[in-house]
Amino acid sequence: MMNFKGLSVLSFFKALAQLIRLPNVLIMVFAQFMLRYCILEPYVYEGEPGLISTLPDFLILVFATMLVAVGGYVINDYFDVKTDAINRPEKLVVNKLISARGAIKVHMLLNGLAILLGFYLSYRLKALTFAFLFPFVSGLIWIYSAKYKRMAFWGNFLAACFTVFVILIVWLFEFFWLRFNAVHFVAVIPEISSVTYIFAGYALFAFLISMVREIIKDMEDTEGDKSLGFRTIPLVFGMIKTRYLVAALIVFGMALLGYVQMILFRLELRMVFWYFLVAVQMPLIYFLVKLFGARDKQDYHFLSYFCNLIMVAGILSMELLFISN
Repeated sequence: MMNFKGLSVLSFFKALAQLIRLPNVLIMVFAQFMLRYCILEPYVYEGEPGLISTLPDFLILVFATMLVAVGGYVINDYFDVKTDAINRPEKLVVNKLISARGAIKVHMLLNGLAILLGFYLSYRLKALTFAFLFPFVSGLIWIYSAKYKRMAFWGNFLAACFTVFVILIVWLFEFFWLRFNAVHFVAVIPEISSVTYIFAGYALFAFLISMVREIIKDMEDTEGDKSLGFRTIPLVFGMIKTRYLVAALIVFGMALLGYVQMILFRLELRMVFWYFLVAVQMPLIYFLVKLFGARDKQDYHFLSYFCNLIMVAGILSMELLFISN
């Protein structure tokens, strides 16, 4: 399954980190913990933190989500062997760290374990429907990697939807857990509504930034995608129109964030207001400037990396919401 020949220890761990997309996984795990301790615990369980879901069960939720994500990255690399050989041969992992057949086996193993953990959590929640979320998302990731990634819009859309899943699964899990204490559930109905809006806001922010990042990655990979007949957005509409599309998504996100900032200002959450202005809005303006100056693969790779930094900046704002509560 694994192929270590010709790889030093350092090269092996670099390739492994590339295979599992370690930075993305860490961002995902960080976001889920921040949602639990900076949003759910202080806003839903203020005064009664002991009623929140048990830490072992939450860790299983995070681990199951991580398994689905890593399994998705592995199968994505499996289907992208030919394009990666052209677009980024120095980062090619399949057939270097792991064989093609091994990639399929690892994908099935990771997703199988995630699905089993999902059924365990559904048992803990007394909600069978919760268990089917993991096979559903796993199936979508397979379809995305095998087919839709090569199509304009739909591939980018499905990839961005996974970031929404990462966020909303935390709230859905806790919502089911709340039912075990009917008295507290009724008492916090107003807070439930507010927390739902907060989660929806972060999910939308994550979706837009992920959508932008996926399109930017397509702009970076036009050479390999074109040679294999893919129909990504840059190849269908051209680089200039794609650049304007990305800019439109960024401006739309900035406008929505500006609306949220007005609400925060009226609620006298000035610290959060200024944080969003300095740590998110200004980097988004910088992103726009760099976008229209981008000309080669290195420029687009930097923009893709910069999207991750903006995502982290957005996640860190949860700490300020916790402090301001």
